[in-house]
Amino acid sequence: MGTLLKWPPNRLAAVPLIQVDDDSVNVSLTWRIEVPRARVWQCITDADLLSQWLGELVSGVVGAESEFVVDHGDDYCCRSTVLACSGPSRLHFTWHFPDEPASKVGMELKESGGTTALQLTHSGLGDLAESYRDGWCVHLSYLEAAALGTPIPPSMFWRLHRTIAQLNVR
Repeated sequence: MGTLLKWPPNRLAAVPLIQVDDDSVNVSLTWRIEVPRARVWQCITDADLLSQWLGELVSGVVGAESEFVVDHGDDYCCRSTVLACSGPSRLHFTWHFPDEPASKVGMELKESGGTTALQLTHSGLGDLAESYRDGWCVHLSYLEAAALGTPIPPSMFWRLHRTIAQLNVR
């Protein structure tokens, strides 16, 4: 007789995506990362670590009252202006690709027992909300891997995106 497997094993904390809310113009995700908040903050703001989960920081810095540009590959760059920054718990910034309307991203980090809950809200997306929901799930998977010290190869991005998109079909 086979063994019955329970998932997640022993505790809910094994599942990193703990909440998804999206509507026609906004996306909100809560992602659990089993490292202290300072480490997640480092991954969000350090240029070398940012490249492991979001893209290459080609100009500026991610910090208070700053502007920065991230290349998401093939010179497809997003320009951002930091609107609020209170490290290591809060970062809000604009988000603007050349072929999309400007929108806003907010990140709130809360720590409990050495585990960080990252609440990401991306607002003003218009009809791009569904695509961004799937994209942020991939980016947050990469962020979690970077924070744990086990980066995912960039070449896996679109494969993982396709898988998440299939799982999120409504």
